[in-house]
Amino acid sequence: MNIIETKELLEEIAAIDGRKLTPEIVAAWQGILAGIPLEIAKEAHKLARRDERVNWLEPRHISGWAKEAAFRLDREKPKQVEPQTFAPQPVCKAHNTPILACDPCCHRIYKYKELQGSEKMHEFAKREIYA
Repeated sequence: MNIIETKELLEEIAAIDGRKLTPEIVAAWQGILAGIPLEIAKEAHKLARRDERVNWLEPRHISGWAKEAAFRLDREKPKQVEPQTFAPQPVCKAHNTPILACDPCCHRIYKYKELQGSEKMHEFAKREIYA
């Protein structure tokens, strides 16, 4: 957090408990909380306020709740779906069916492999079977 973000956090805290803000207080809090991102610090502030043991909020309460706040924020983020990295299944010419669902075409490819070997099998399938 930089000094401007620390001031924003302290203004949020002061709105609840009425504390006075001075540049010295902001600088002192910023020195302690500099390594915590603002989003996590705000979530930690909410968690600390819910803790009945905390009467007067101090920087140690924010830093103490920061790990839990980071976990909560991470859990709330929607998971990104990995894009497909493989090619879609080819379709056979004769039956317009995905190749692995077309038994006659799979059988033709298998027979070709038995006669010619696996090196030329894919070329044969691309030339004769796939649409």
